[in-house]
Amino acid sequence: MSGPAANEKTQAGVSRPRISPGRVLLCIASAWVVFHLAAAGFGVVGSHVLRSVHLGGAIILTLAYQPLPGRWRMIDAGIIASVIAATLYLVIRSDAILLSNWFTYLWPERILGTMMFLALLEGVRRALGWGFVGLILIFVGYAVLGPWIPGAFGHRGLSFDRLIFSFYLGSQGVAGMLIGISAGIVALFLIFGEILNASGAGNTFINIALRLGGGFRGGAGMVAVIGSAFMGMINGSAVANVASTGVLTIPLMRRLGFSRNLAGSIEAVSSTGGQFMPPIMGPGAFLMAELLGISYLDVAVAALIPSTLFYVGLLLAVWLFAGKNGLTPIPADMIPSRAVAYAPLAMLTLLLPIGTLVGLVVARFTVQYAVLFAILIAGLLYLLQSLLRRKGQGEESTGPGPIVALGAAFDLSARNIAYVGMIIAAAQIIVAVINLTGLGVTLSQIIVSLGQSNLILSLVLTMGVAILLGMGMPTPAAYAVAAAVLGPPLARLGLEMLPAHLFIYYFACLAAITPPVASAVFAACAISRGSVIPTAGHAILLSLSLFLVPFLFVMDPVLLLQGSLFAIVLAVISSVLGVATLTFATIGYLMAPIPPFARIILGVAAMALIVPGWVSDIVGLTVASVILGLLLTGKVGGQDAAA
Repeated sequence: MSGPAANEKTQAGVSRPRISPGRVLLCIASAWVVFHLAAAGFGVVGSHVLRSVHLGGAIILTLAYQPLPGRWRMIDAGIIASVIAATLYLVIRSDAILLSNWFTYLWPERILGTMMFLALLEGVRRALGWGFVGLILIFVGYAVLGPWIPGAFGHRGLSFDRLIFSFYLGSQGVAGMLIGISAGIVALFLIFGEILNASGAGNTFINIALRLGGGFRGGAGMVAVIGSAFMGMINGSAVANVASTGVLTIPLMRRLGFSRNLAGSIEAVSSTGGQFMPPIMGPGAFLMAELLGISYLDVAVAALIPSTLFYVGLLLAVWLFAGKNGLTPIPADMIPSRAVAYAPLAMLTLLLPIGTLVGLVVARFTVQYAVLFAILIAGLLYLLQSLLRRKGQGEESTGPGPIVALGAAFDLSARNIAYVGMIIAAAQIIVAVINLTGLGVTLSQIIVSLGQSNLILSLVLTMGVAILLGMGMPTPAAYAVAAAVLGPPLARLGLEMLPAHLFIYYFACLAAITPPVASAVFAACAISRGSVIPTAGHAILLSLSLFLVPFLFVMDPVLLLQGSLFAIVLAVISSVLGVATLTFATIGYLMAPIPPFARIILGVAAMALIVPGWVSDIVGLTVASVILGLLLTGKVGGQDAAA
């Protein structure tokens, strides 16, 4: 390209490329992404330096990507300069800081720590809004005002100076575990997901989903469920999943008769469930393995049946909704041929990186190495795919070259890493306050005291707290905060750690579709142009039976493949029947609308099937079989039945 937009003339009349702020920012963002890759692959820096550069870079890029308007840009320059200074200090004095303590806290460190803390608050404000800043300040206020808080939640209190030390130099802040996981695991998964997206993974997933589910009643909804399950297990964020697959599935559903609200709700719930779908489960599964000190494979195997129950219930709910609303399969001419859906190059570009990641993890390589190797393979395959495409187009080839497109993927990766980094840094501060003030112990005592009299009540409270803590956060951060608060009390109640943490993780995921925040619902409504409240209502109705799945496996770990083969098979059959029966009751449709009294009886039968024990299973199965038989033969219900 020529002209003033592409180059500028020197006095000698020789043109040279124009260096624009956007290009400089792209270079910085790409270098930051490469830094994460180099740190994972070659260990070029220590963990403290990695975390410092990760957080400092996240703040700087957040400010740069969302600058203040006009003349206020000088404020941005000052904030960025202070973050650079604070980060350089942490990098240069890394070894000394690791050996320091509260009594060697120097005045320069106080100043730099305060500046970095304030810069973080501003970054959180720009990325997430005032709500998150307010949440951080509430916890900071709780830490400082502890001596004046009455009752069980009062504590000795922490000075602001001590908080800044903990944030800037201590193990609860910049050097904290959550920021370490963000820098060493989550960032790599975000890069991996963006490169797969750039190579057309989303389109490939949708084409496969069209082949698998398009021919069923309500096929467009089936495609959304299957495609979002595939994509969600990679990126680990319900909102990101909605944004990447929803732009394809929601218009398809709308075109085939789904209402705006129903289309948005199906996409939101489907995208949420992908985060606990093996074999990858997004970065959340690797985070759980790190926290519990077990292998990722143990987590993935344990999640196999619960995730299957989730999608069995969701697919059935979509199928019933389609029948209730008279929705048809996708027309045959809109379903890609087998040759298109399973094109060798597209399948290779998709499956080889994912297979490499899973294979290396199963072979006991570190998560960082496995993801890095998968990124390298995905990048090389993407370049090969781009070169072959351009060669096939010949002189008619248009659009950016493969290197430019890969740079764009790096830019999107940097944006996502910075955004998630802001959220996880905010979560790190909250977790620090919970640990330093003893708030976690207080909540543990409350939950344990309830659990001693009623385990179900304690689990319901745990569910509520996990959803509350997970509102608006990406799943890794939501799970990390919830696990810090809720993991210890569940352990004290005698629950095994893996079922307890899967319970917490499951509901931290479901926070994305639970009002009032329901971030995945908001993202879906932005595409469907539907109303948030009705869409959230549809999402809850679709997933109501799915909210019971964690109670199943936490009370009966057989569903986590812990037990004899006979016990596992029996538990799976009982659970599938229970989830299906409850779905019939909540949707209110089989071959025709189900009358209210029959829905109530089916709900009771579902509860009997879900409760562990063969006696309750027989009672529930008998009652459900009788009601469903009457419905199928037309002796109960009909087209004019109340829904």
